[in-house]
Amino acid sequence: MQTITTTPVLPLDEILALALDAGLLMHQSGAGTHRTSSAMQRIAKSLGAARVETMISSTNIGATVERTGEGGNETLSAFRKAPHMGANFSTLSSVRRWLHQLEHGELDLHSARTQLSEIAKRAIHYPRWFITLMVGISCGGFAALFGGDIPAILCTTVGATAGMAVRFWLVLRHFKPSIFATVASFVALLLTGLIAPWVSTTPDAALAASVLFLIPGVPLINGASDLLNGNYLNGMVRFTMSAVIIFGIAVGVSIALRILGQEA
Repeated sequence: MQTITTTPVLPLDEILALALDAGLLMHQSGAGTHRTSSAMQRIAKSLGAARVETMISSTNIGATVERTGEGGNETLSAFRKAPHMGANFSTLSSVRRWLHQLEHGELDLHSARTQLSEIAKRAIHYPRWFITLMVGISCGGFAALFGGDIPAILCTTVGATAGMAVRFWLVLRHFKPSIFATVASFVALLLTGLIAPWVSTTPDAALAASVLFLIPGVPLINGASDLLNGNYLNGMVRFTMSAVIIFGIAVGVSIALRILGQEA
């Protein structure tokens, strides 16, 4: 006699919860709207949902999953708050590999949830002090590209490192982007401007490069991606957030330049 095995039917609420948890993690790690929506649909369908509809805004994500069974159609919806957390490409890569395993049947529901929780709790690869230093060095590299001499490069590195340290301090205390952009740009430019004119023949290159670490590259890229994929509202929200950060940079730079001009 041939034994027939059937795949167990998973509870719809658990399918929905796992899709929302993964979508939330991706959304908070800097994924674009289309990528997050596609991942949520693939997760739910790989676990047995017949139809998946998603709703993703700048601060919320939601999904509706539907399945047809012997008792008729079963539908369930849920929403989650999704506060902005910045960009974490390591997390996005881990979720992508996790999704590949899930779609190929290498993970059951329990192991998938456990592994996703481990990804969410995983610490960043590098300590903050190291990131801060590398950001300063990268801005020093920009100063070199702008034609700065060795003292200008060193001044930019010092100023950008201090600005990045201030940015981290404010972000960890949940200050808004307009605040940390203004304060960090002010600190970076003021410190660079106080040192560079005394030791460098190209202080303008140092000043121009010292605030480049604040340019919102990921929101701008995701905003353009959202617009190209038809997610116009989210695209405009990302562009607006980028504009707020750029405005904060402009305010901080203006105040620092005014102080430097008075001292000069």
